[in-house]
Amino acid sequence: MMTIADRVSFRMMSFVHEDMYRLFRDPYKVLKAAGLKPGQEVLEVGCGPGFFTVPAARIVGQEGRIDAIDINPLALERVEQKLDKESVSNVRTILADASQTGLPDGSFDLIFVFGLGRAIGGTERIMIELDRLLKPGGAMSVDGRQGPPSDLFQREKGQGRIARFSKAWRETEPVSRPG
Repeated sequence: MMTIADRVSFRMMSFVHEDMYRLFRDPYKVLKAAGLKPGQEVLEVGCGPGFFTVPAARIVGQEGRIDAIDINPLALERVEQKLDKESVSNVRTILADASQTGLPDGSFDLIFVFGLGRAIGGTERIMIELDRLLKPGGAMSVDGRQGPPSDLFQREKGQGRIARFSKAWRETEPVSRPG
């Protein structure tokens, strides 16, 4: 059940993402730096009100797909409104905790994580889940200073605020930690 505080918090986040970001960030430029290309299967982690969702869907085109996940139902409601308004059909919105998505192993060519710096409960469990979801040879792109653990991902390259990572090579099974 959404509280008034949850709704106010979402409205503040929406203002920043939808109004302020637009003043100084070009979502297409950021997504291209993240490595999005036509035909990819992409996971957008913490999509919020969808500043990047419609542009990401346009970049991957009808041959590709975006799965946009968020833990906040108001965020997904806003994204779905945008998708309807823009007649975008290659996005699936998913209400999920990013540390337990329920999605199949190795589902994505690329995962992008923008604005998840202060995830509830920290990011370690999220990164373990994202490692599980990434296809072999896939990439994860992160915005800002946050970075995944080096036992899971290795930095490949960066452009501006965007850093790209590949899965770290391991002889053993995927990393699992008690938790």
